[in-house]
Amino acid sequence: MVSRGECQYRREDLRALPARKRMQAGKLALARHMPSSSARSYVAWTGGVAHFWFWTAAEADEHNAAGQRRWIPETLLLAPPASDGVRLLRLSQGYEAQFWQNGTLASSQWWEQLPAHEAWLRFVRSTGLDPITVQDVPAPTSLPWSNKSWGEASWAQQLMDLLDEKTVWLLLFAILAAGVAWQVFSLLRWQAAGDQLSVRVERLREEVGPLLTAREQAEQALAELEHLSALRTPNDDYVLMADVATRLPENSKFASWKREAGKLQVILRSAEADPRAFVLAFEGSDRLSDVTVTPLANGAMQLVFELPVTHAEEAKGGDHE
Repeated sequence: MVSRGECQYRREDLRALPARKRMQAGKLALARHMPSSSARSYVAWTGGVAHFWFWTAAEADEHNAAGQRRWIPETLLLAPPASDGVRLLRLSQGYEAQFWQNGTLASSQWWEQLPAHEAWLRFVRSTGLDPITVQDVPAPTSLPWSNKSWGEASWAQQLMDLLDEKTVWLLLFAILAAGVAWQVFSLLRWQAAGDQLSVRVERLREEVGPLLTAREQAEQALAELEHLSALRTPNDDYVLMADVATRLPENSKFASWKREAGKLQVILRSAEADPRAFVLAFEGSDRLSDVTVTPLANGAMQLVFELPVTHAEEAKGGDHE
């Protein structure tokens, strides 16, 4: 077992990659994070997240035969928490702060002594949490070592623990060479099918995109028309004006127009001087039959209609002239 204080910890979230590509991406990340060519490493996996620990081997360990000792970081032998959040652990040497998110170790920090308040707040801020919620340094927890690590090590990592890197690569090359003849054609065929599918998807997107846009615009226009239609009332001024104008005797012109809730007053100038002609003109109209005609002194004619009042007009009220 390697003490946490001797290790450097790194992680790579590879969940965005297909499962078949994660192992190769993990190898590239391992090489990128490796602090030196002589450093030892351990890789553990939780789903699509790769966890790396690096440490410098002691001189005595360098003389040990390969495969006689299997090294594992201390952190992997401490059971994960039951719920997400931060915790402080007392280790065999020093203290480790951990932040777990979605059941996965997301951040780790080691101190030789119990962390001071400022150091603890810096760790909390690095996790993205609000320092106010976990402002105080928690009491450290001591956990027993487990017989099994919480991270599943890849088979390639286990081979590298037992054999030197050169031998592992030779074995891998031999295994891959045995099946490369029949795999190449299959991979090329799948690649070609994937490329064709991508082209078809892009073509469909280009064809369907304008139709979807036009449909969305039509639905918006229809909704606006329905909204505007709902605002109109049977006693709309323009509708009433057209109704009145179509029933007036010839050569009649509007002089004034005034409407209130339930009443419409119109003053006309017309060659027709008989009030009865105006009354007869509006007989049979559903909305304009209730009319009172009064001749005025200046030769004009005043028409007063009693209109059916809607709920919207009762609430709105107001004059129009």
